[in-house]
Amino acid sequence: MKTVLLRLLALIGALAAAVAVFVTAARLELGFWPLALLALVAFAGAGFGLLRATGGDRAEALRWLLGASLAYAIAAQLLVGRRPARTLVEPTPSTETKYWSLPGGGRIAYELVQPKNDSQRPPVVVLHDGPGMPALPFLHALGKRPYDFLVDEGYRVYYYDQFGSGLSGRLDLANEAPYTVARHVADLEAIRRSLGVPTMILAGTGWGATLAVQYLLEHADRVERMILESPAAIWAPAWPETINPAARARITDVQASAMAALERPPMRLVIGRMMADFSPRSAHRWIQDWEGDQWWTRKTEESIRLGQPNLTCKSEPGEGIPPPSGLGFFANSYTLADAVSLPDPRPALKMLRKESLIIRGTCDYIDWPVSAEYLKAMNGAHYVAIPAAGHFIFLEQPMMFAEVVRAFLKGETLPLEAYAPASGAR
Repeated sequence: MKTVLLRLLALIGALAAAVAVFVTAARLELGFWPLALLALVAFAGAGFGLLRATGGDRAEALRWLLGASLAYAIAAQLLVGRRPARTLVEPTPSTETKYWSLPGGGRIAYELVQPKNDSQRPPVVVLHDGPGMPALPFLHALGKRPYDFLVDEGYRVYYYDQFGSGLSGRLDLANEAPYTVARHVADLEAIRRSLGVPTMILAGTGWGATLAVQYLLEHADRVERMILESPAAIWAPAWPETINPAARARITDVQASAMAALERPPMRLVIGRMMADFSPRSAHRWIQDWEGDQWWTRKTEESIRLGQPNLTCKSEPGEGIPPPSGLGFFANSYTLADAVSLPDPRPALKMLRKESLIIRGTCDYIDWPVSAEYLKAMNGAHYVAIPAAGHFIFLEQPMMFAEVVRAFLKGETLPLEAYAPASGAR
């Protein structure tokens, strides 16, 4: 029995060697099958040496190696080599969808809500959550938009899908550098130039608030004001955990097990993402965008359904939230990986003054100290917490949301007395 256990451990070691060769040989920019052959050779070579080290003669080691190599080849094809069936449904544009052309040749999808009377007010540009969780498919499914009421105040409102998700274009990751925070900031500046305006009002939700801050640091003179709804962390490394435990709905052990299984990416994606650290070109010749999008969409859909975390104050998890569509897995993965490598922006923020509204629903799944940090880090920030509202405040408290935003843009005293204080957030 001890000998069998040692030989199994030897084969596990050989498997680790094969994976390491497959991943690191991506630097050679070979196709999938040449890499797979190199990995098989590594498995056989390491396996034979380790099996001989466990004792036994040459013939016995070869018998074990032959059987293991056959099992390895079958498992590798099933788990890594075979592309899954494509079931992902791509979002479709509406009659209002238009496109901005980027300097590099890509396109960004947007929709404009225009006031009846033209005004000289700076436009409101809405920055969606994520990264990689687009606005337009979400708003199409809802049938309503958060800032349309501002057209009555003479504001043009632009909603757009950030590059890499939704109805916007994608990077060709086999030939172009991956997504970065700086890329999204540059895209936003290109949008401002396309609009031909000196300044913009930025309205960001979740990650969109983080993006607004990063844009402010680079182009402070181009930002008129900021509306930051349910903001994500200013600087990701300072907040390794942002979800309030109370925002998770109770689920059964069976549901928890199923959710845990969904949260584990397929082996094909895991190895592909590891390869990308050595050669994005090789990895993305093999793994296409839709594969990552499909897994992430299914996982996100189940998370919403089970309230992990819950996006609203409603007792039924996921109530009122449409199924996700147009998610950009690689826009999310690469952008977040880049975000944790950025320097701390808070010292630079202290040197700026910009009128900013921090608005949070008391049921938001992002813990309230995350949003409260904006109040401490930013000069000119105002904080309002709205009761009985979750991550997307306009869905549950549209009147309060509109009242607070209007007052802020008019420079009026915010109706703080009507709403719960920040410390009352759950």
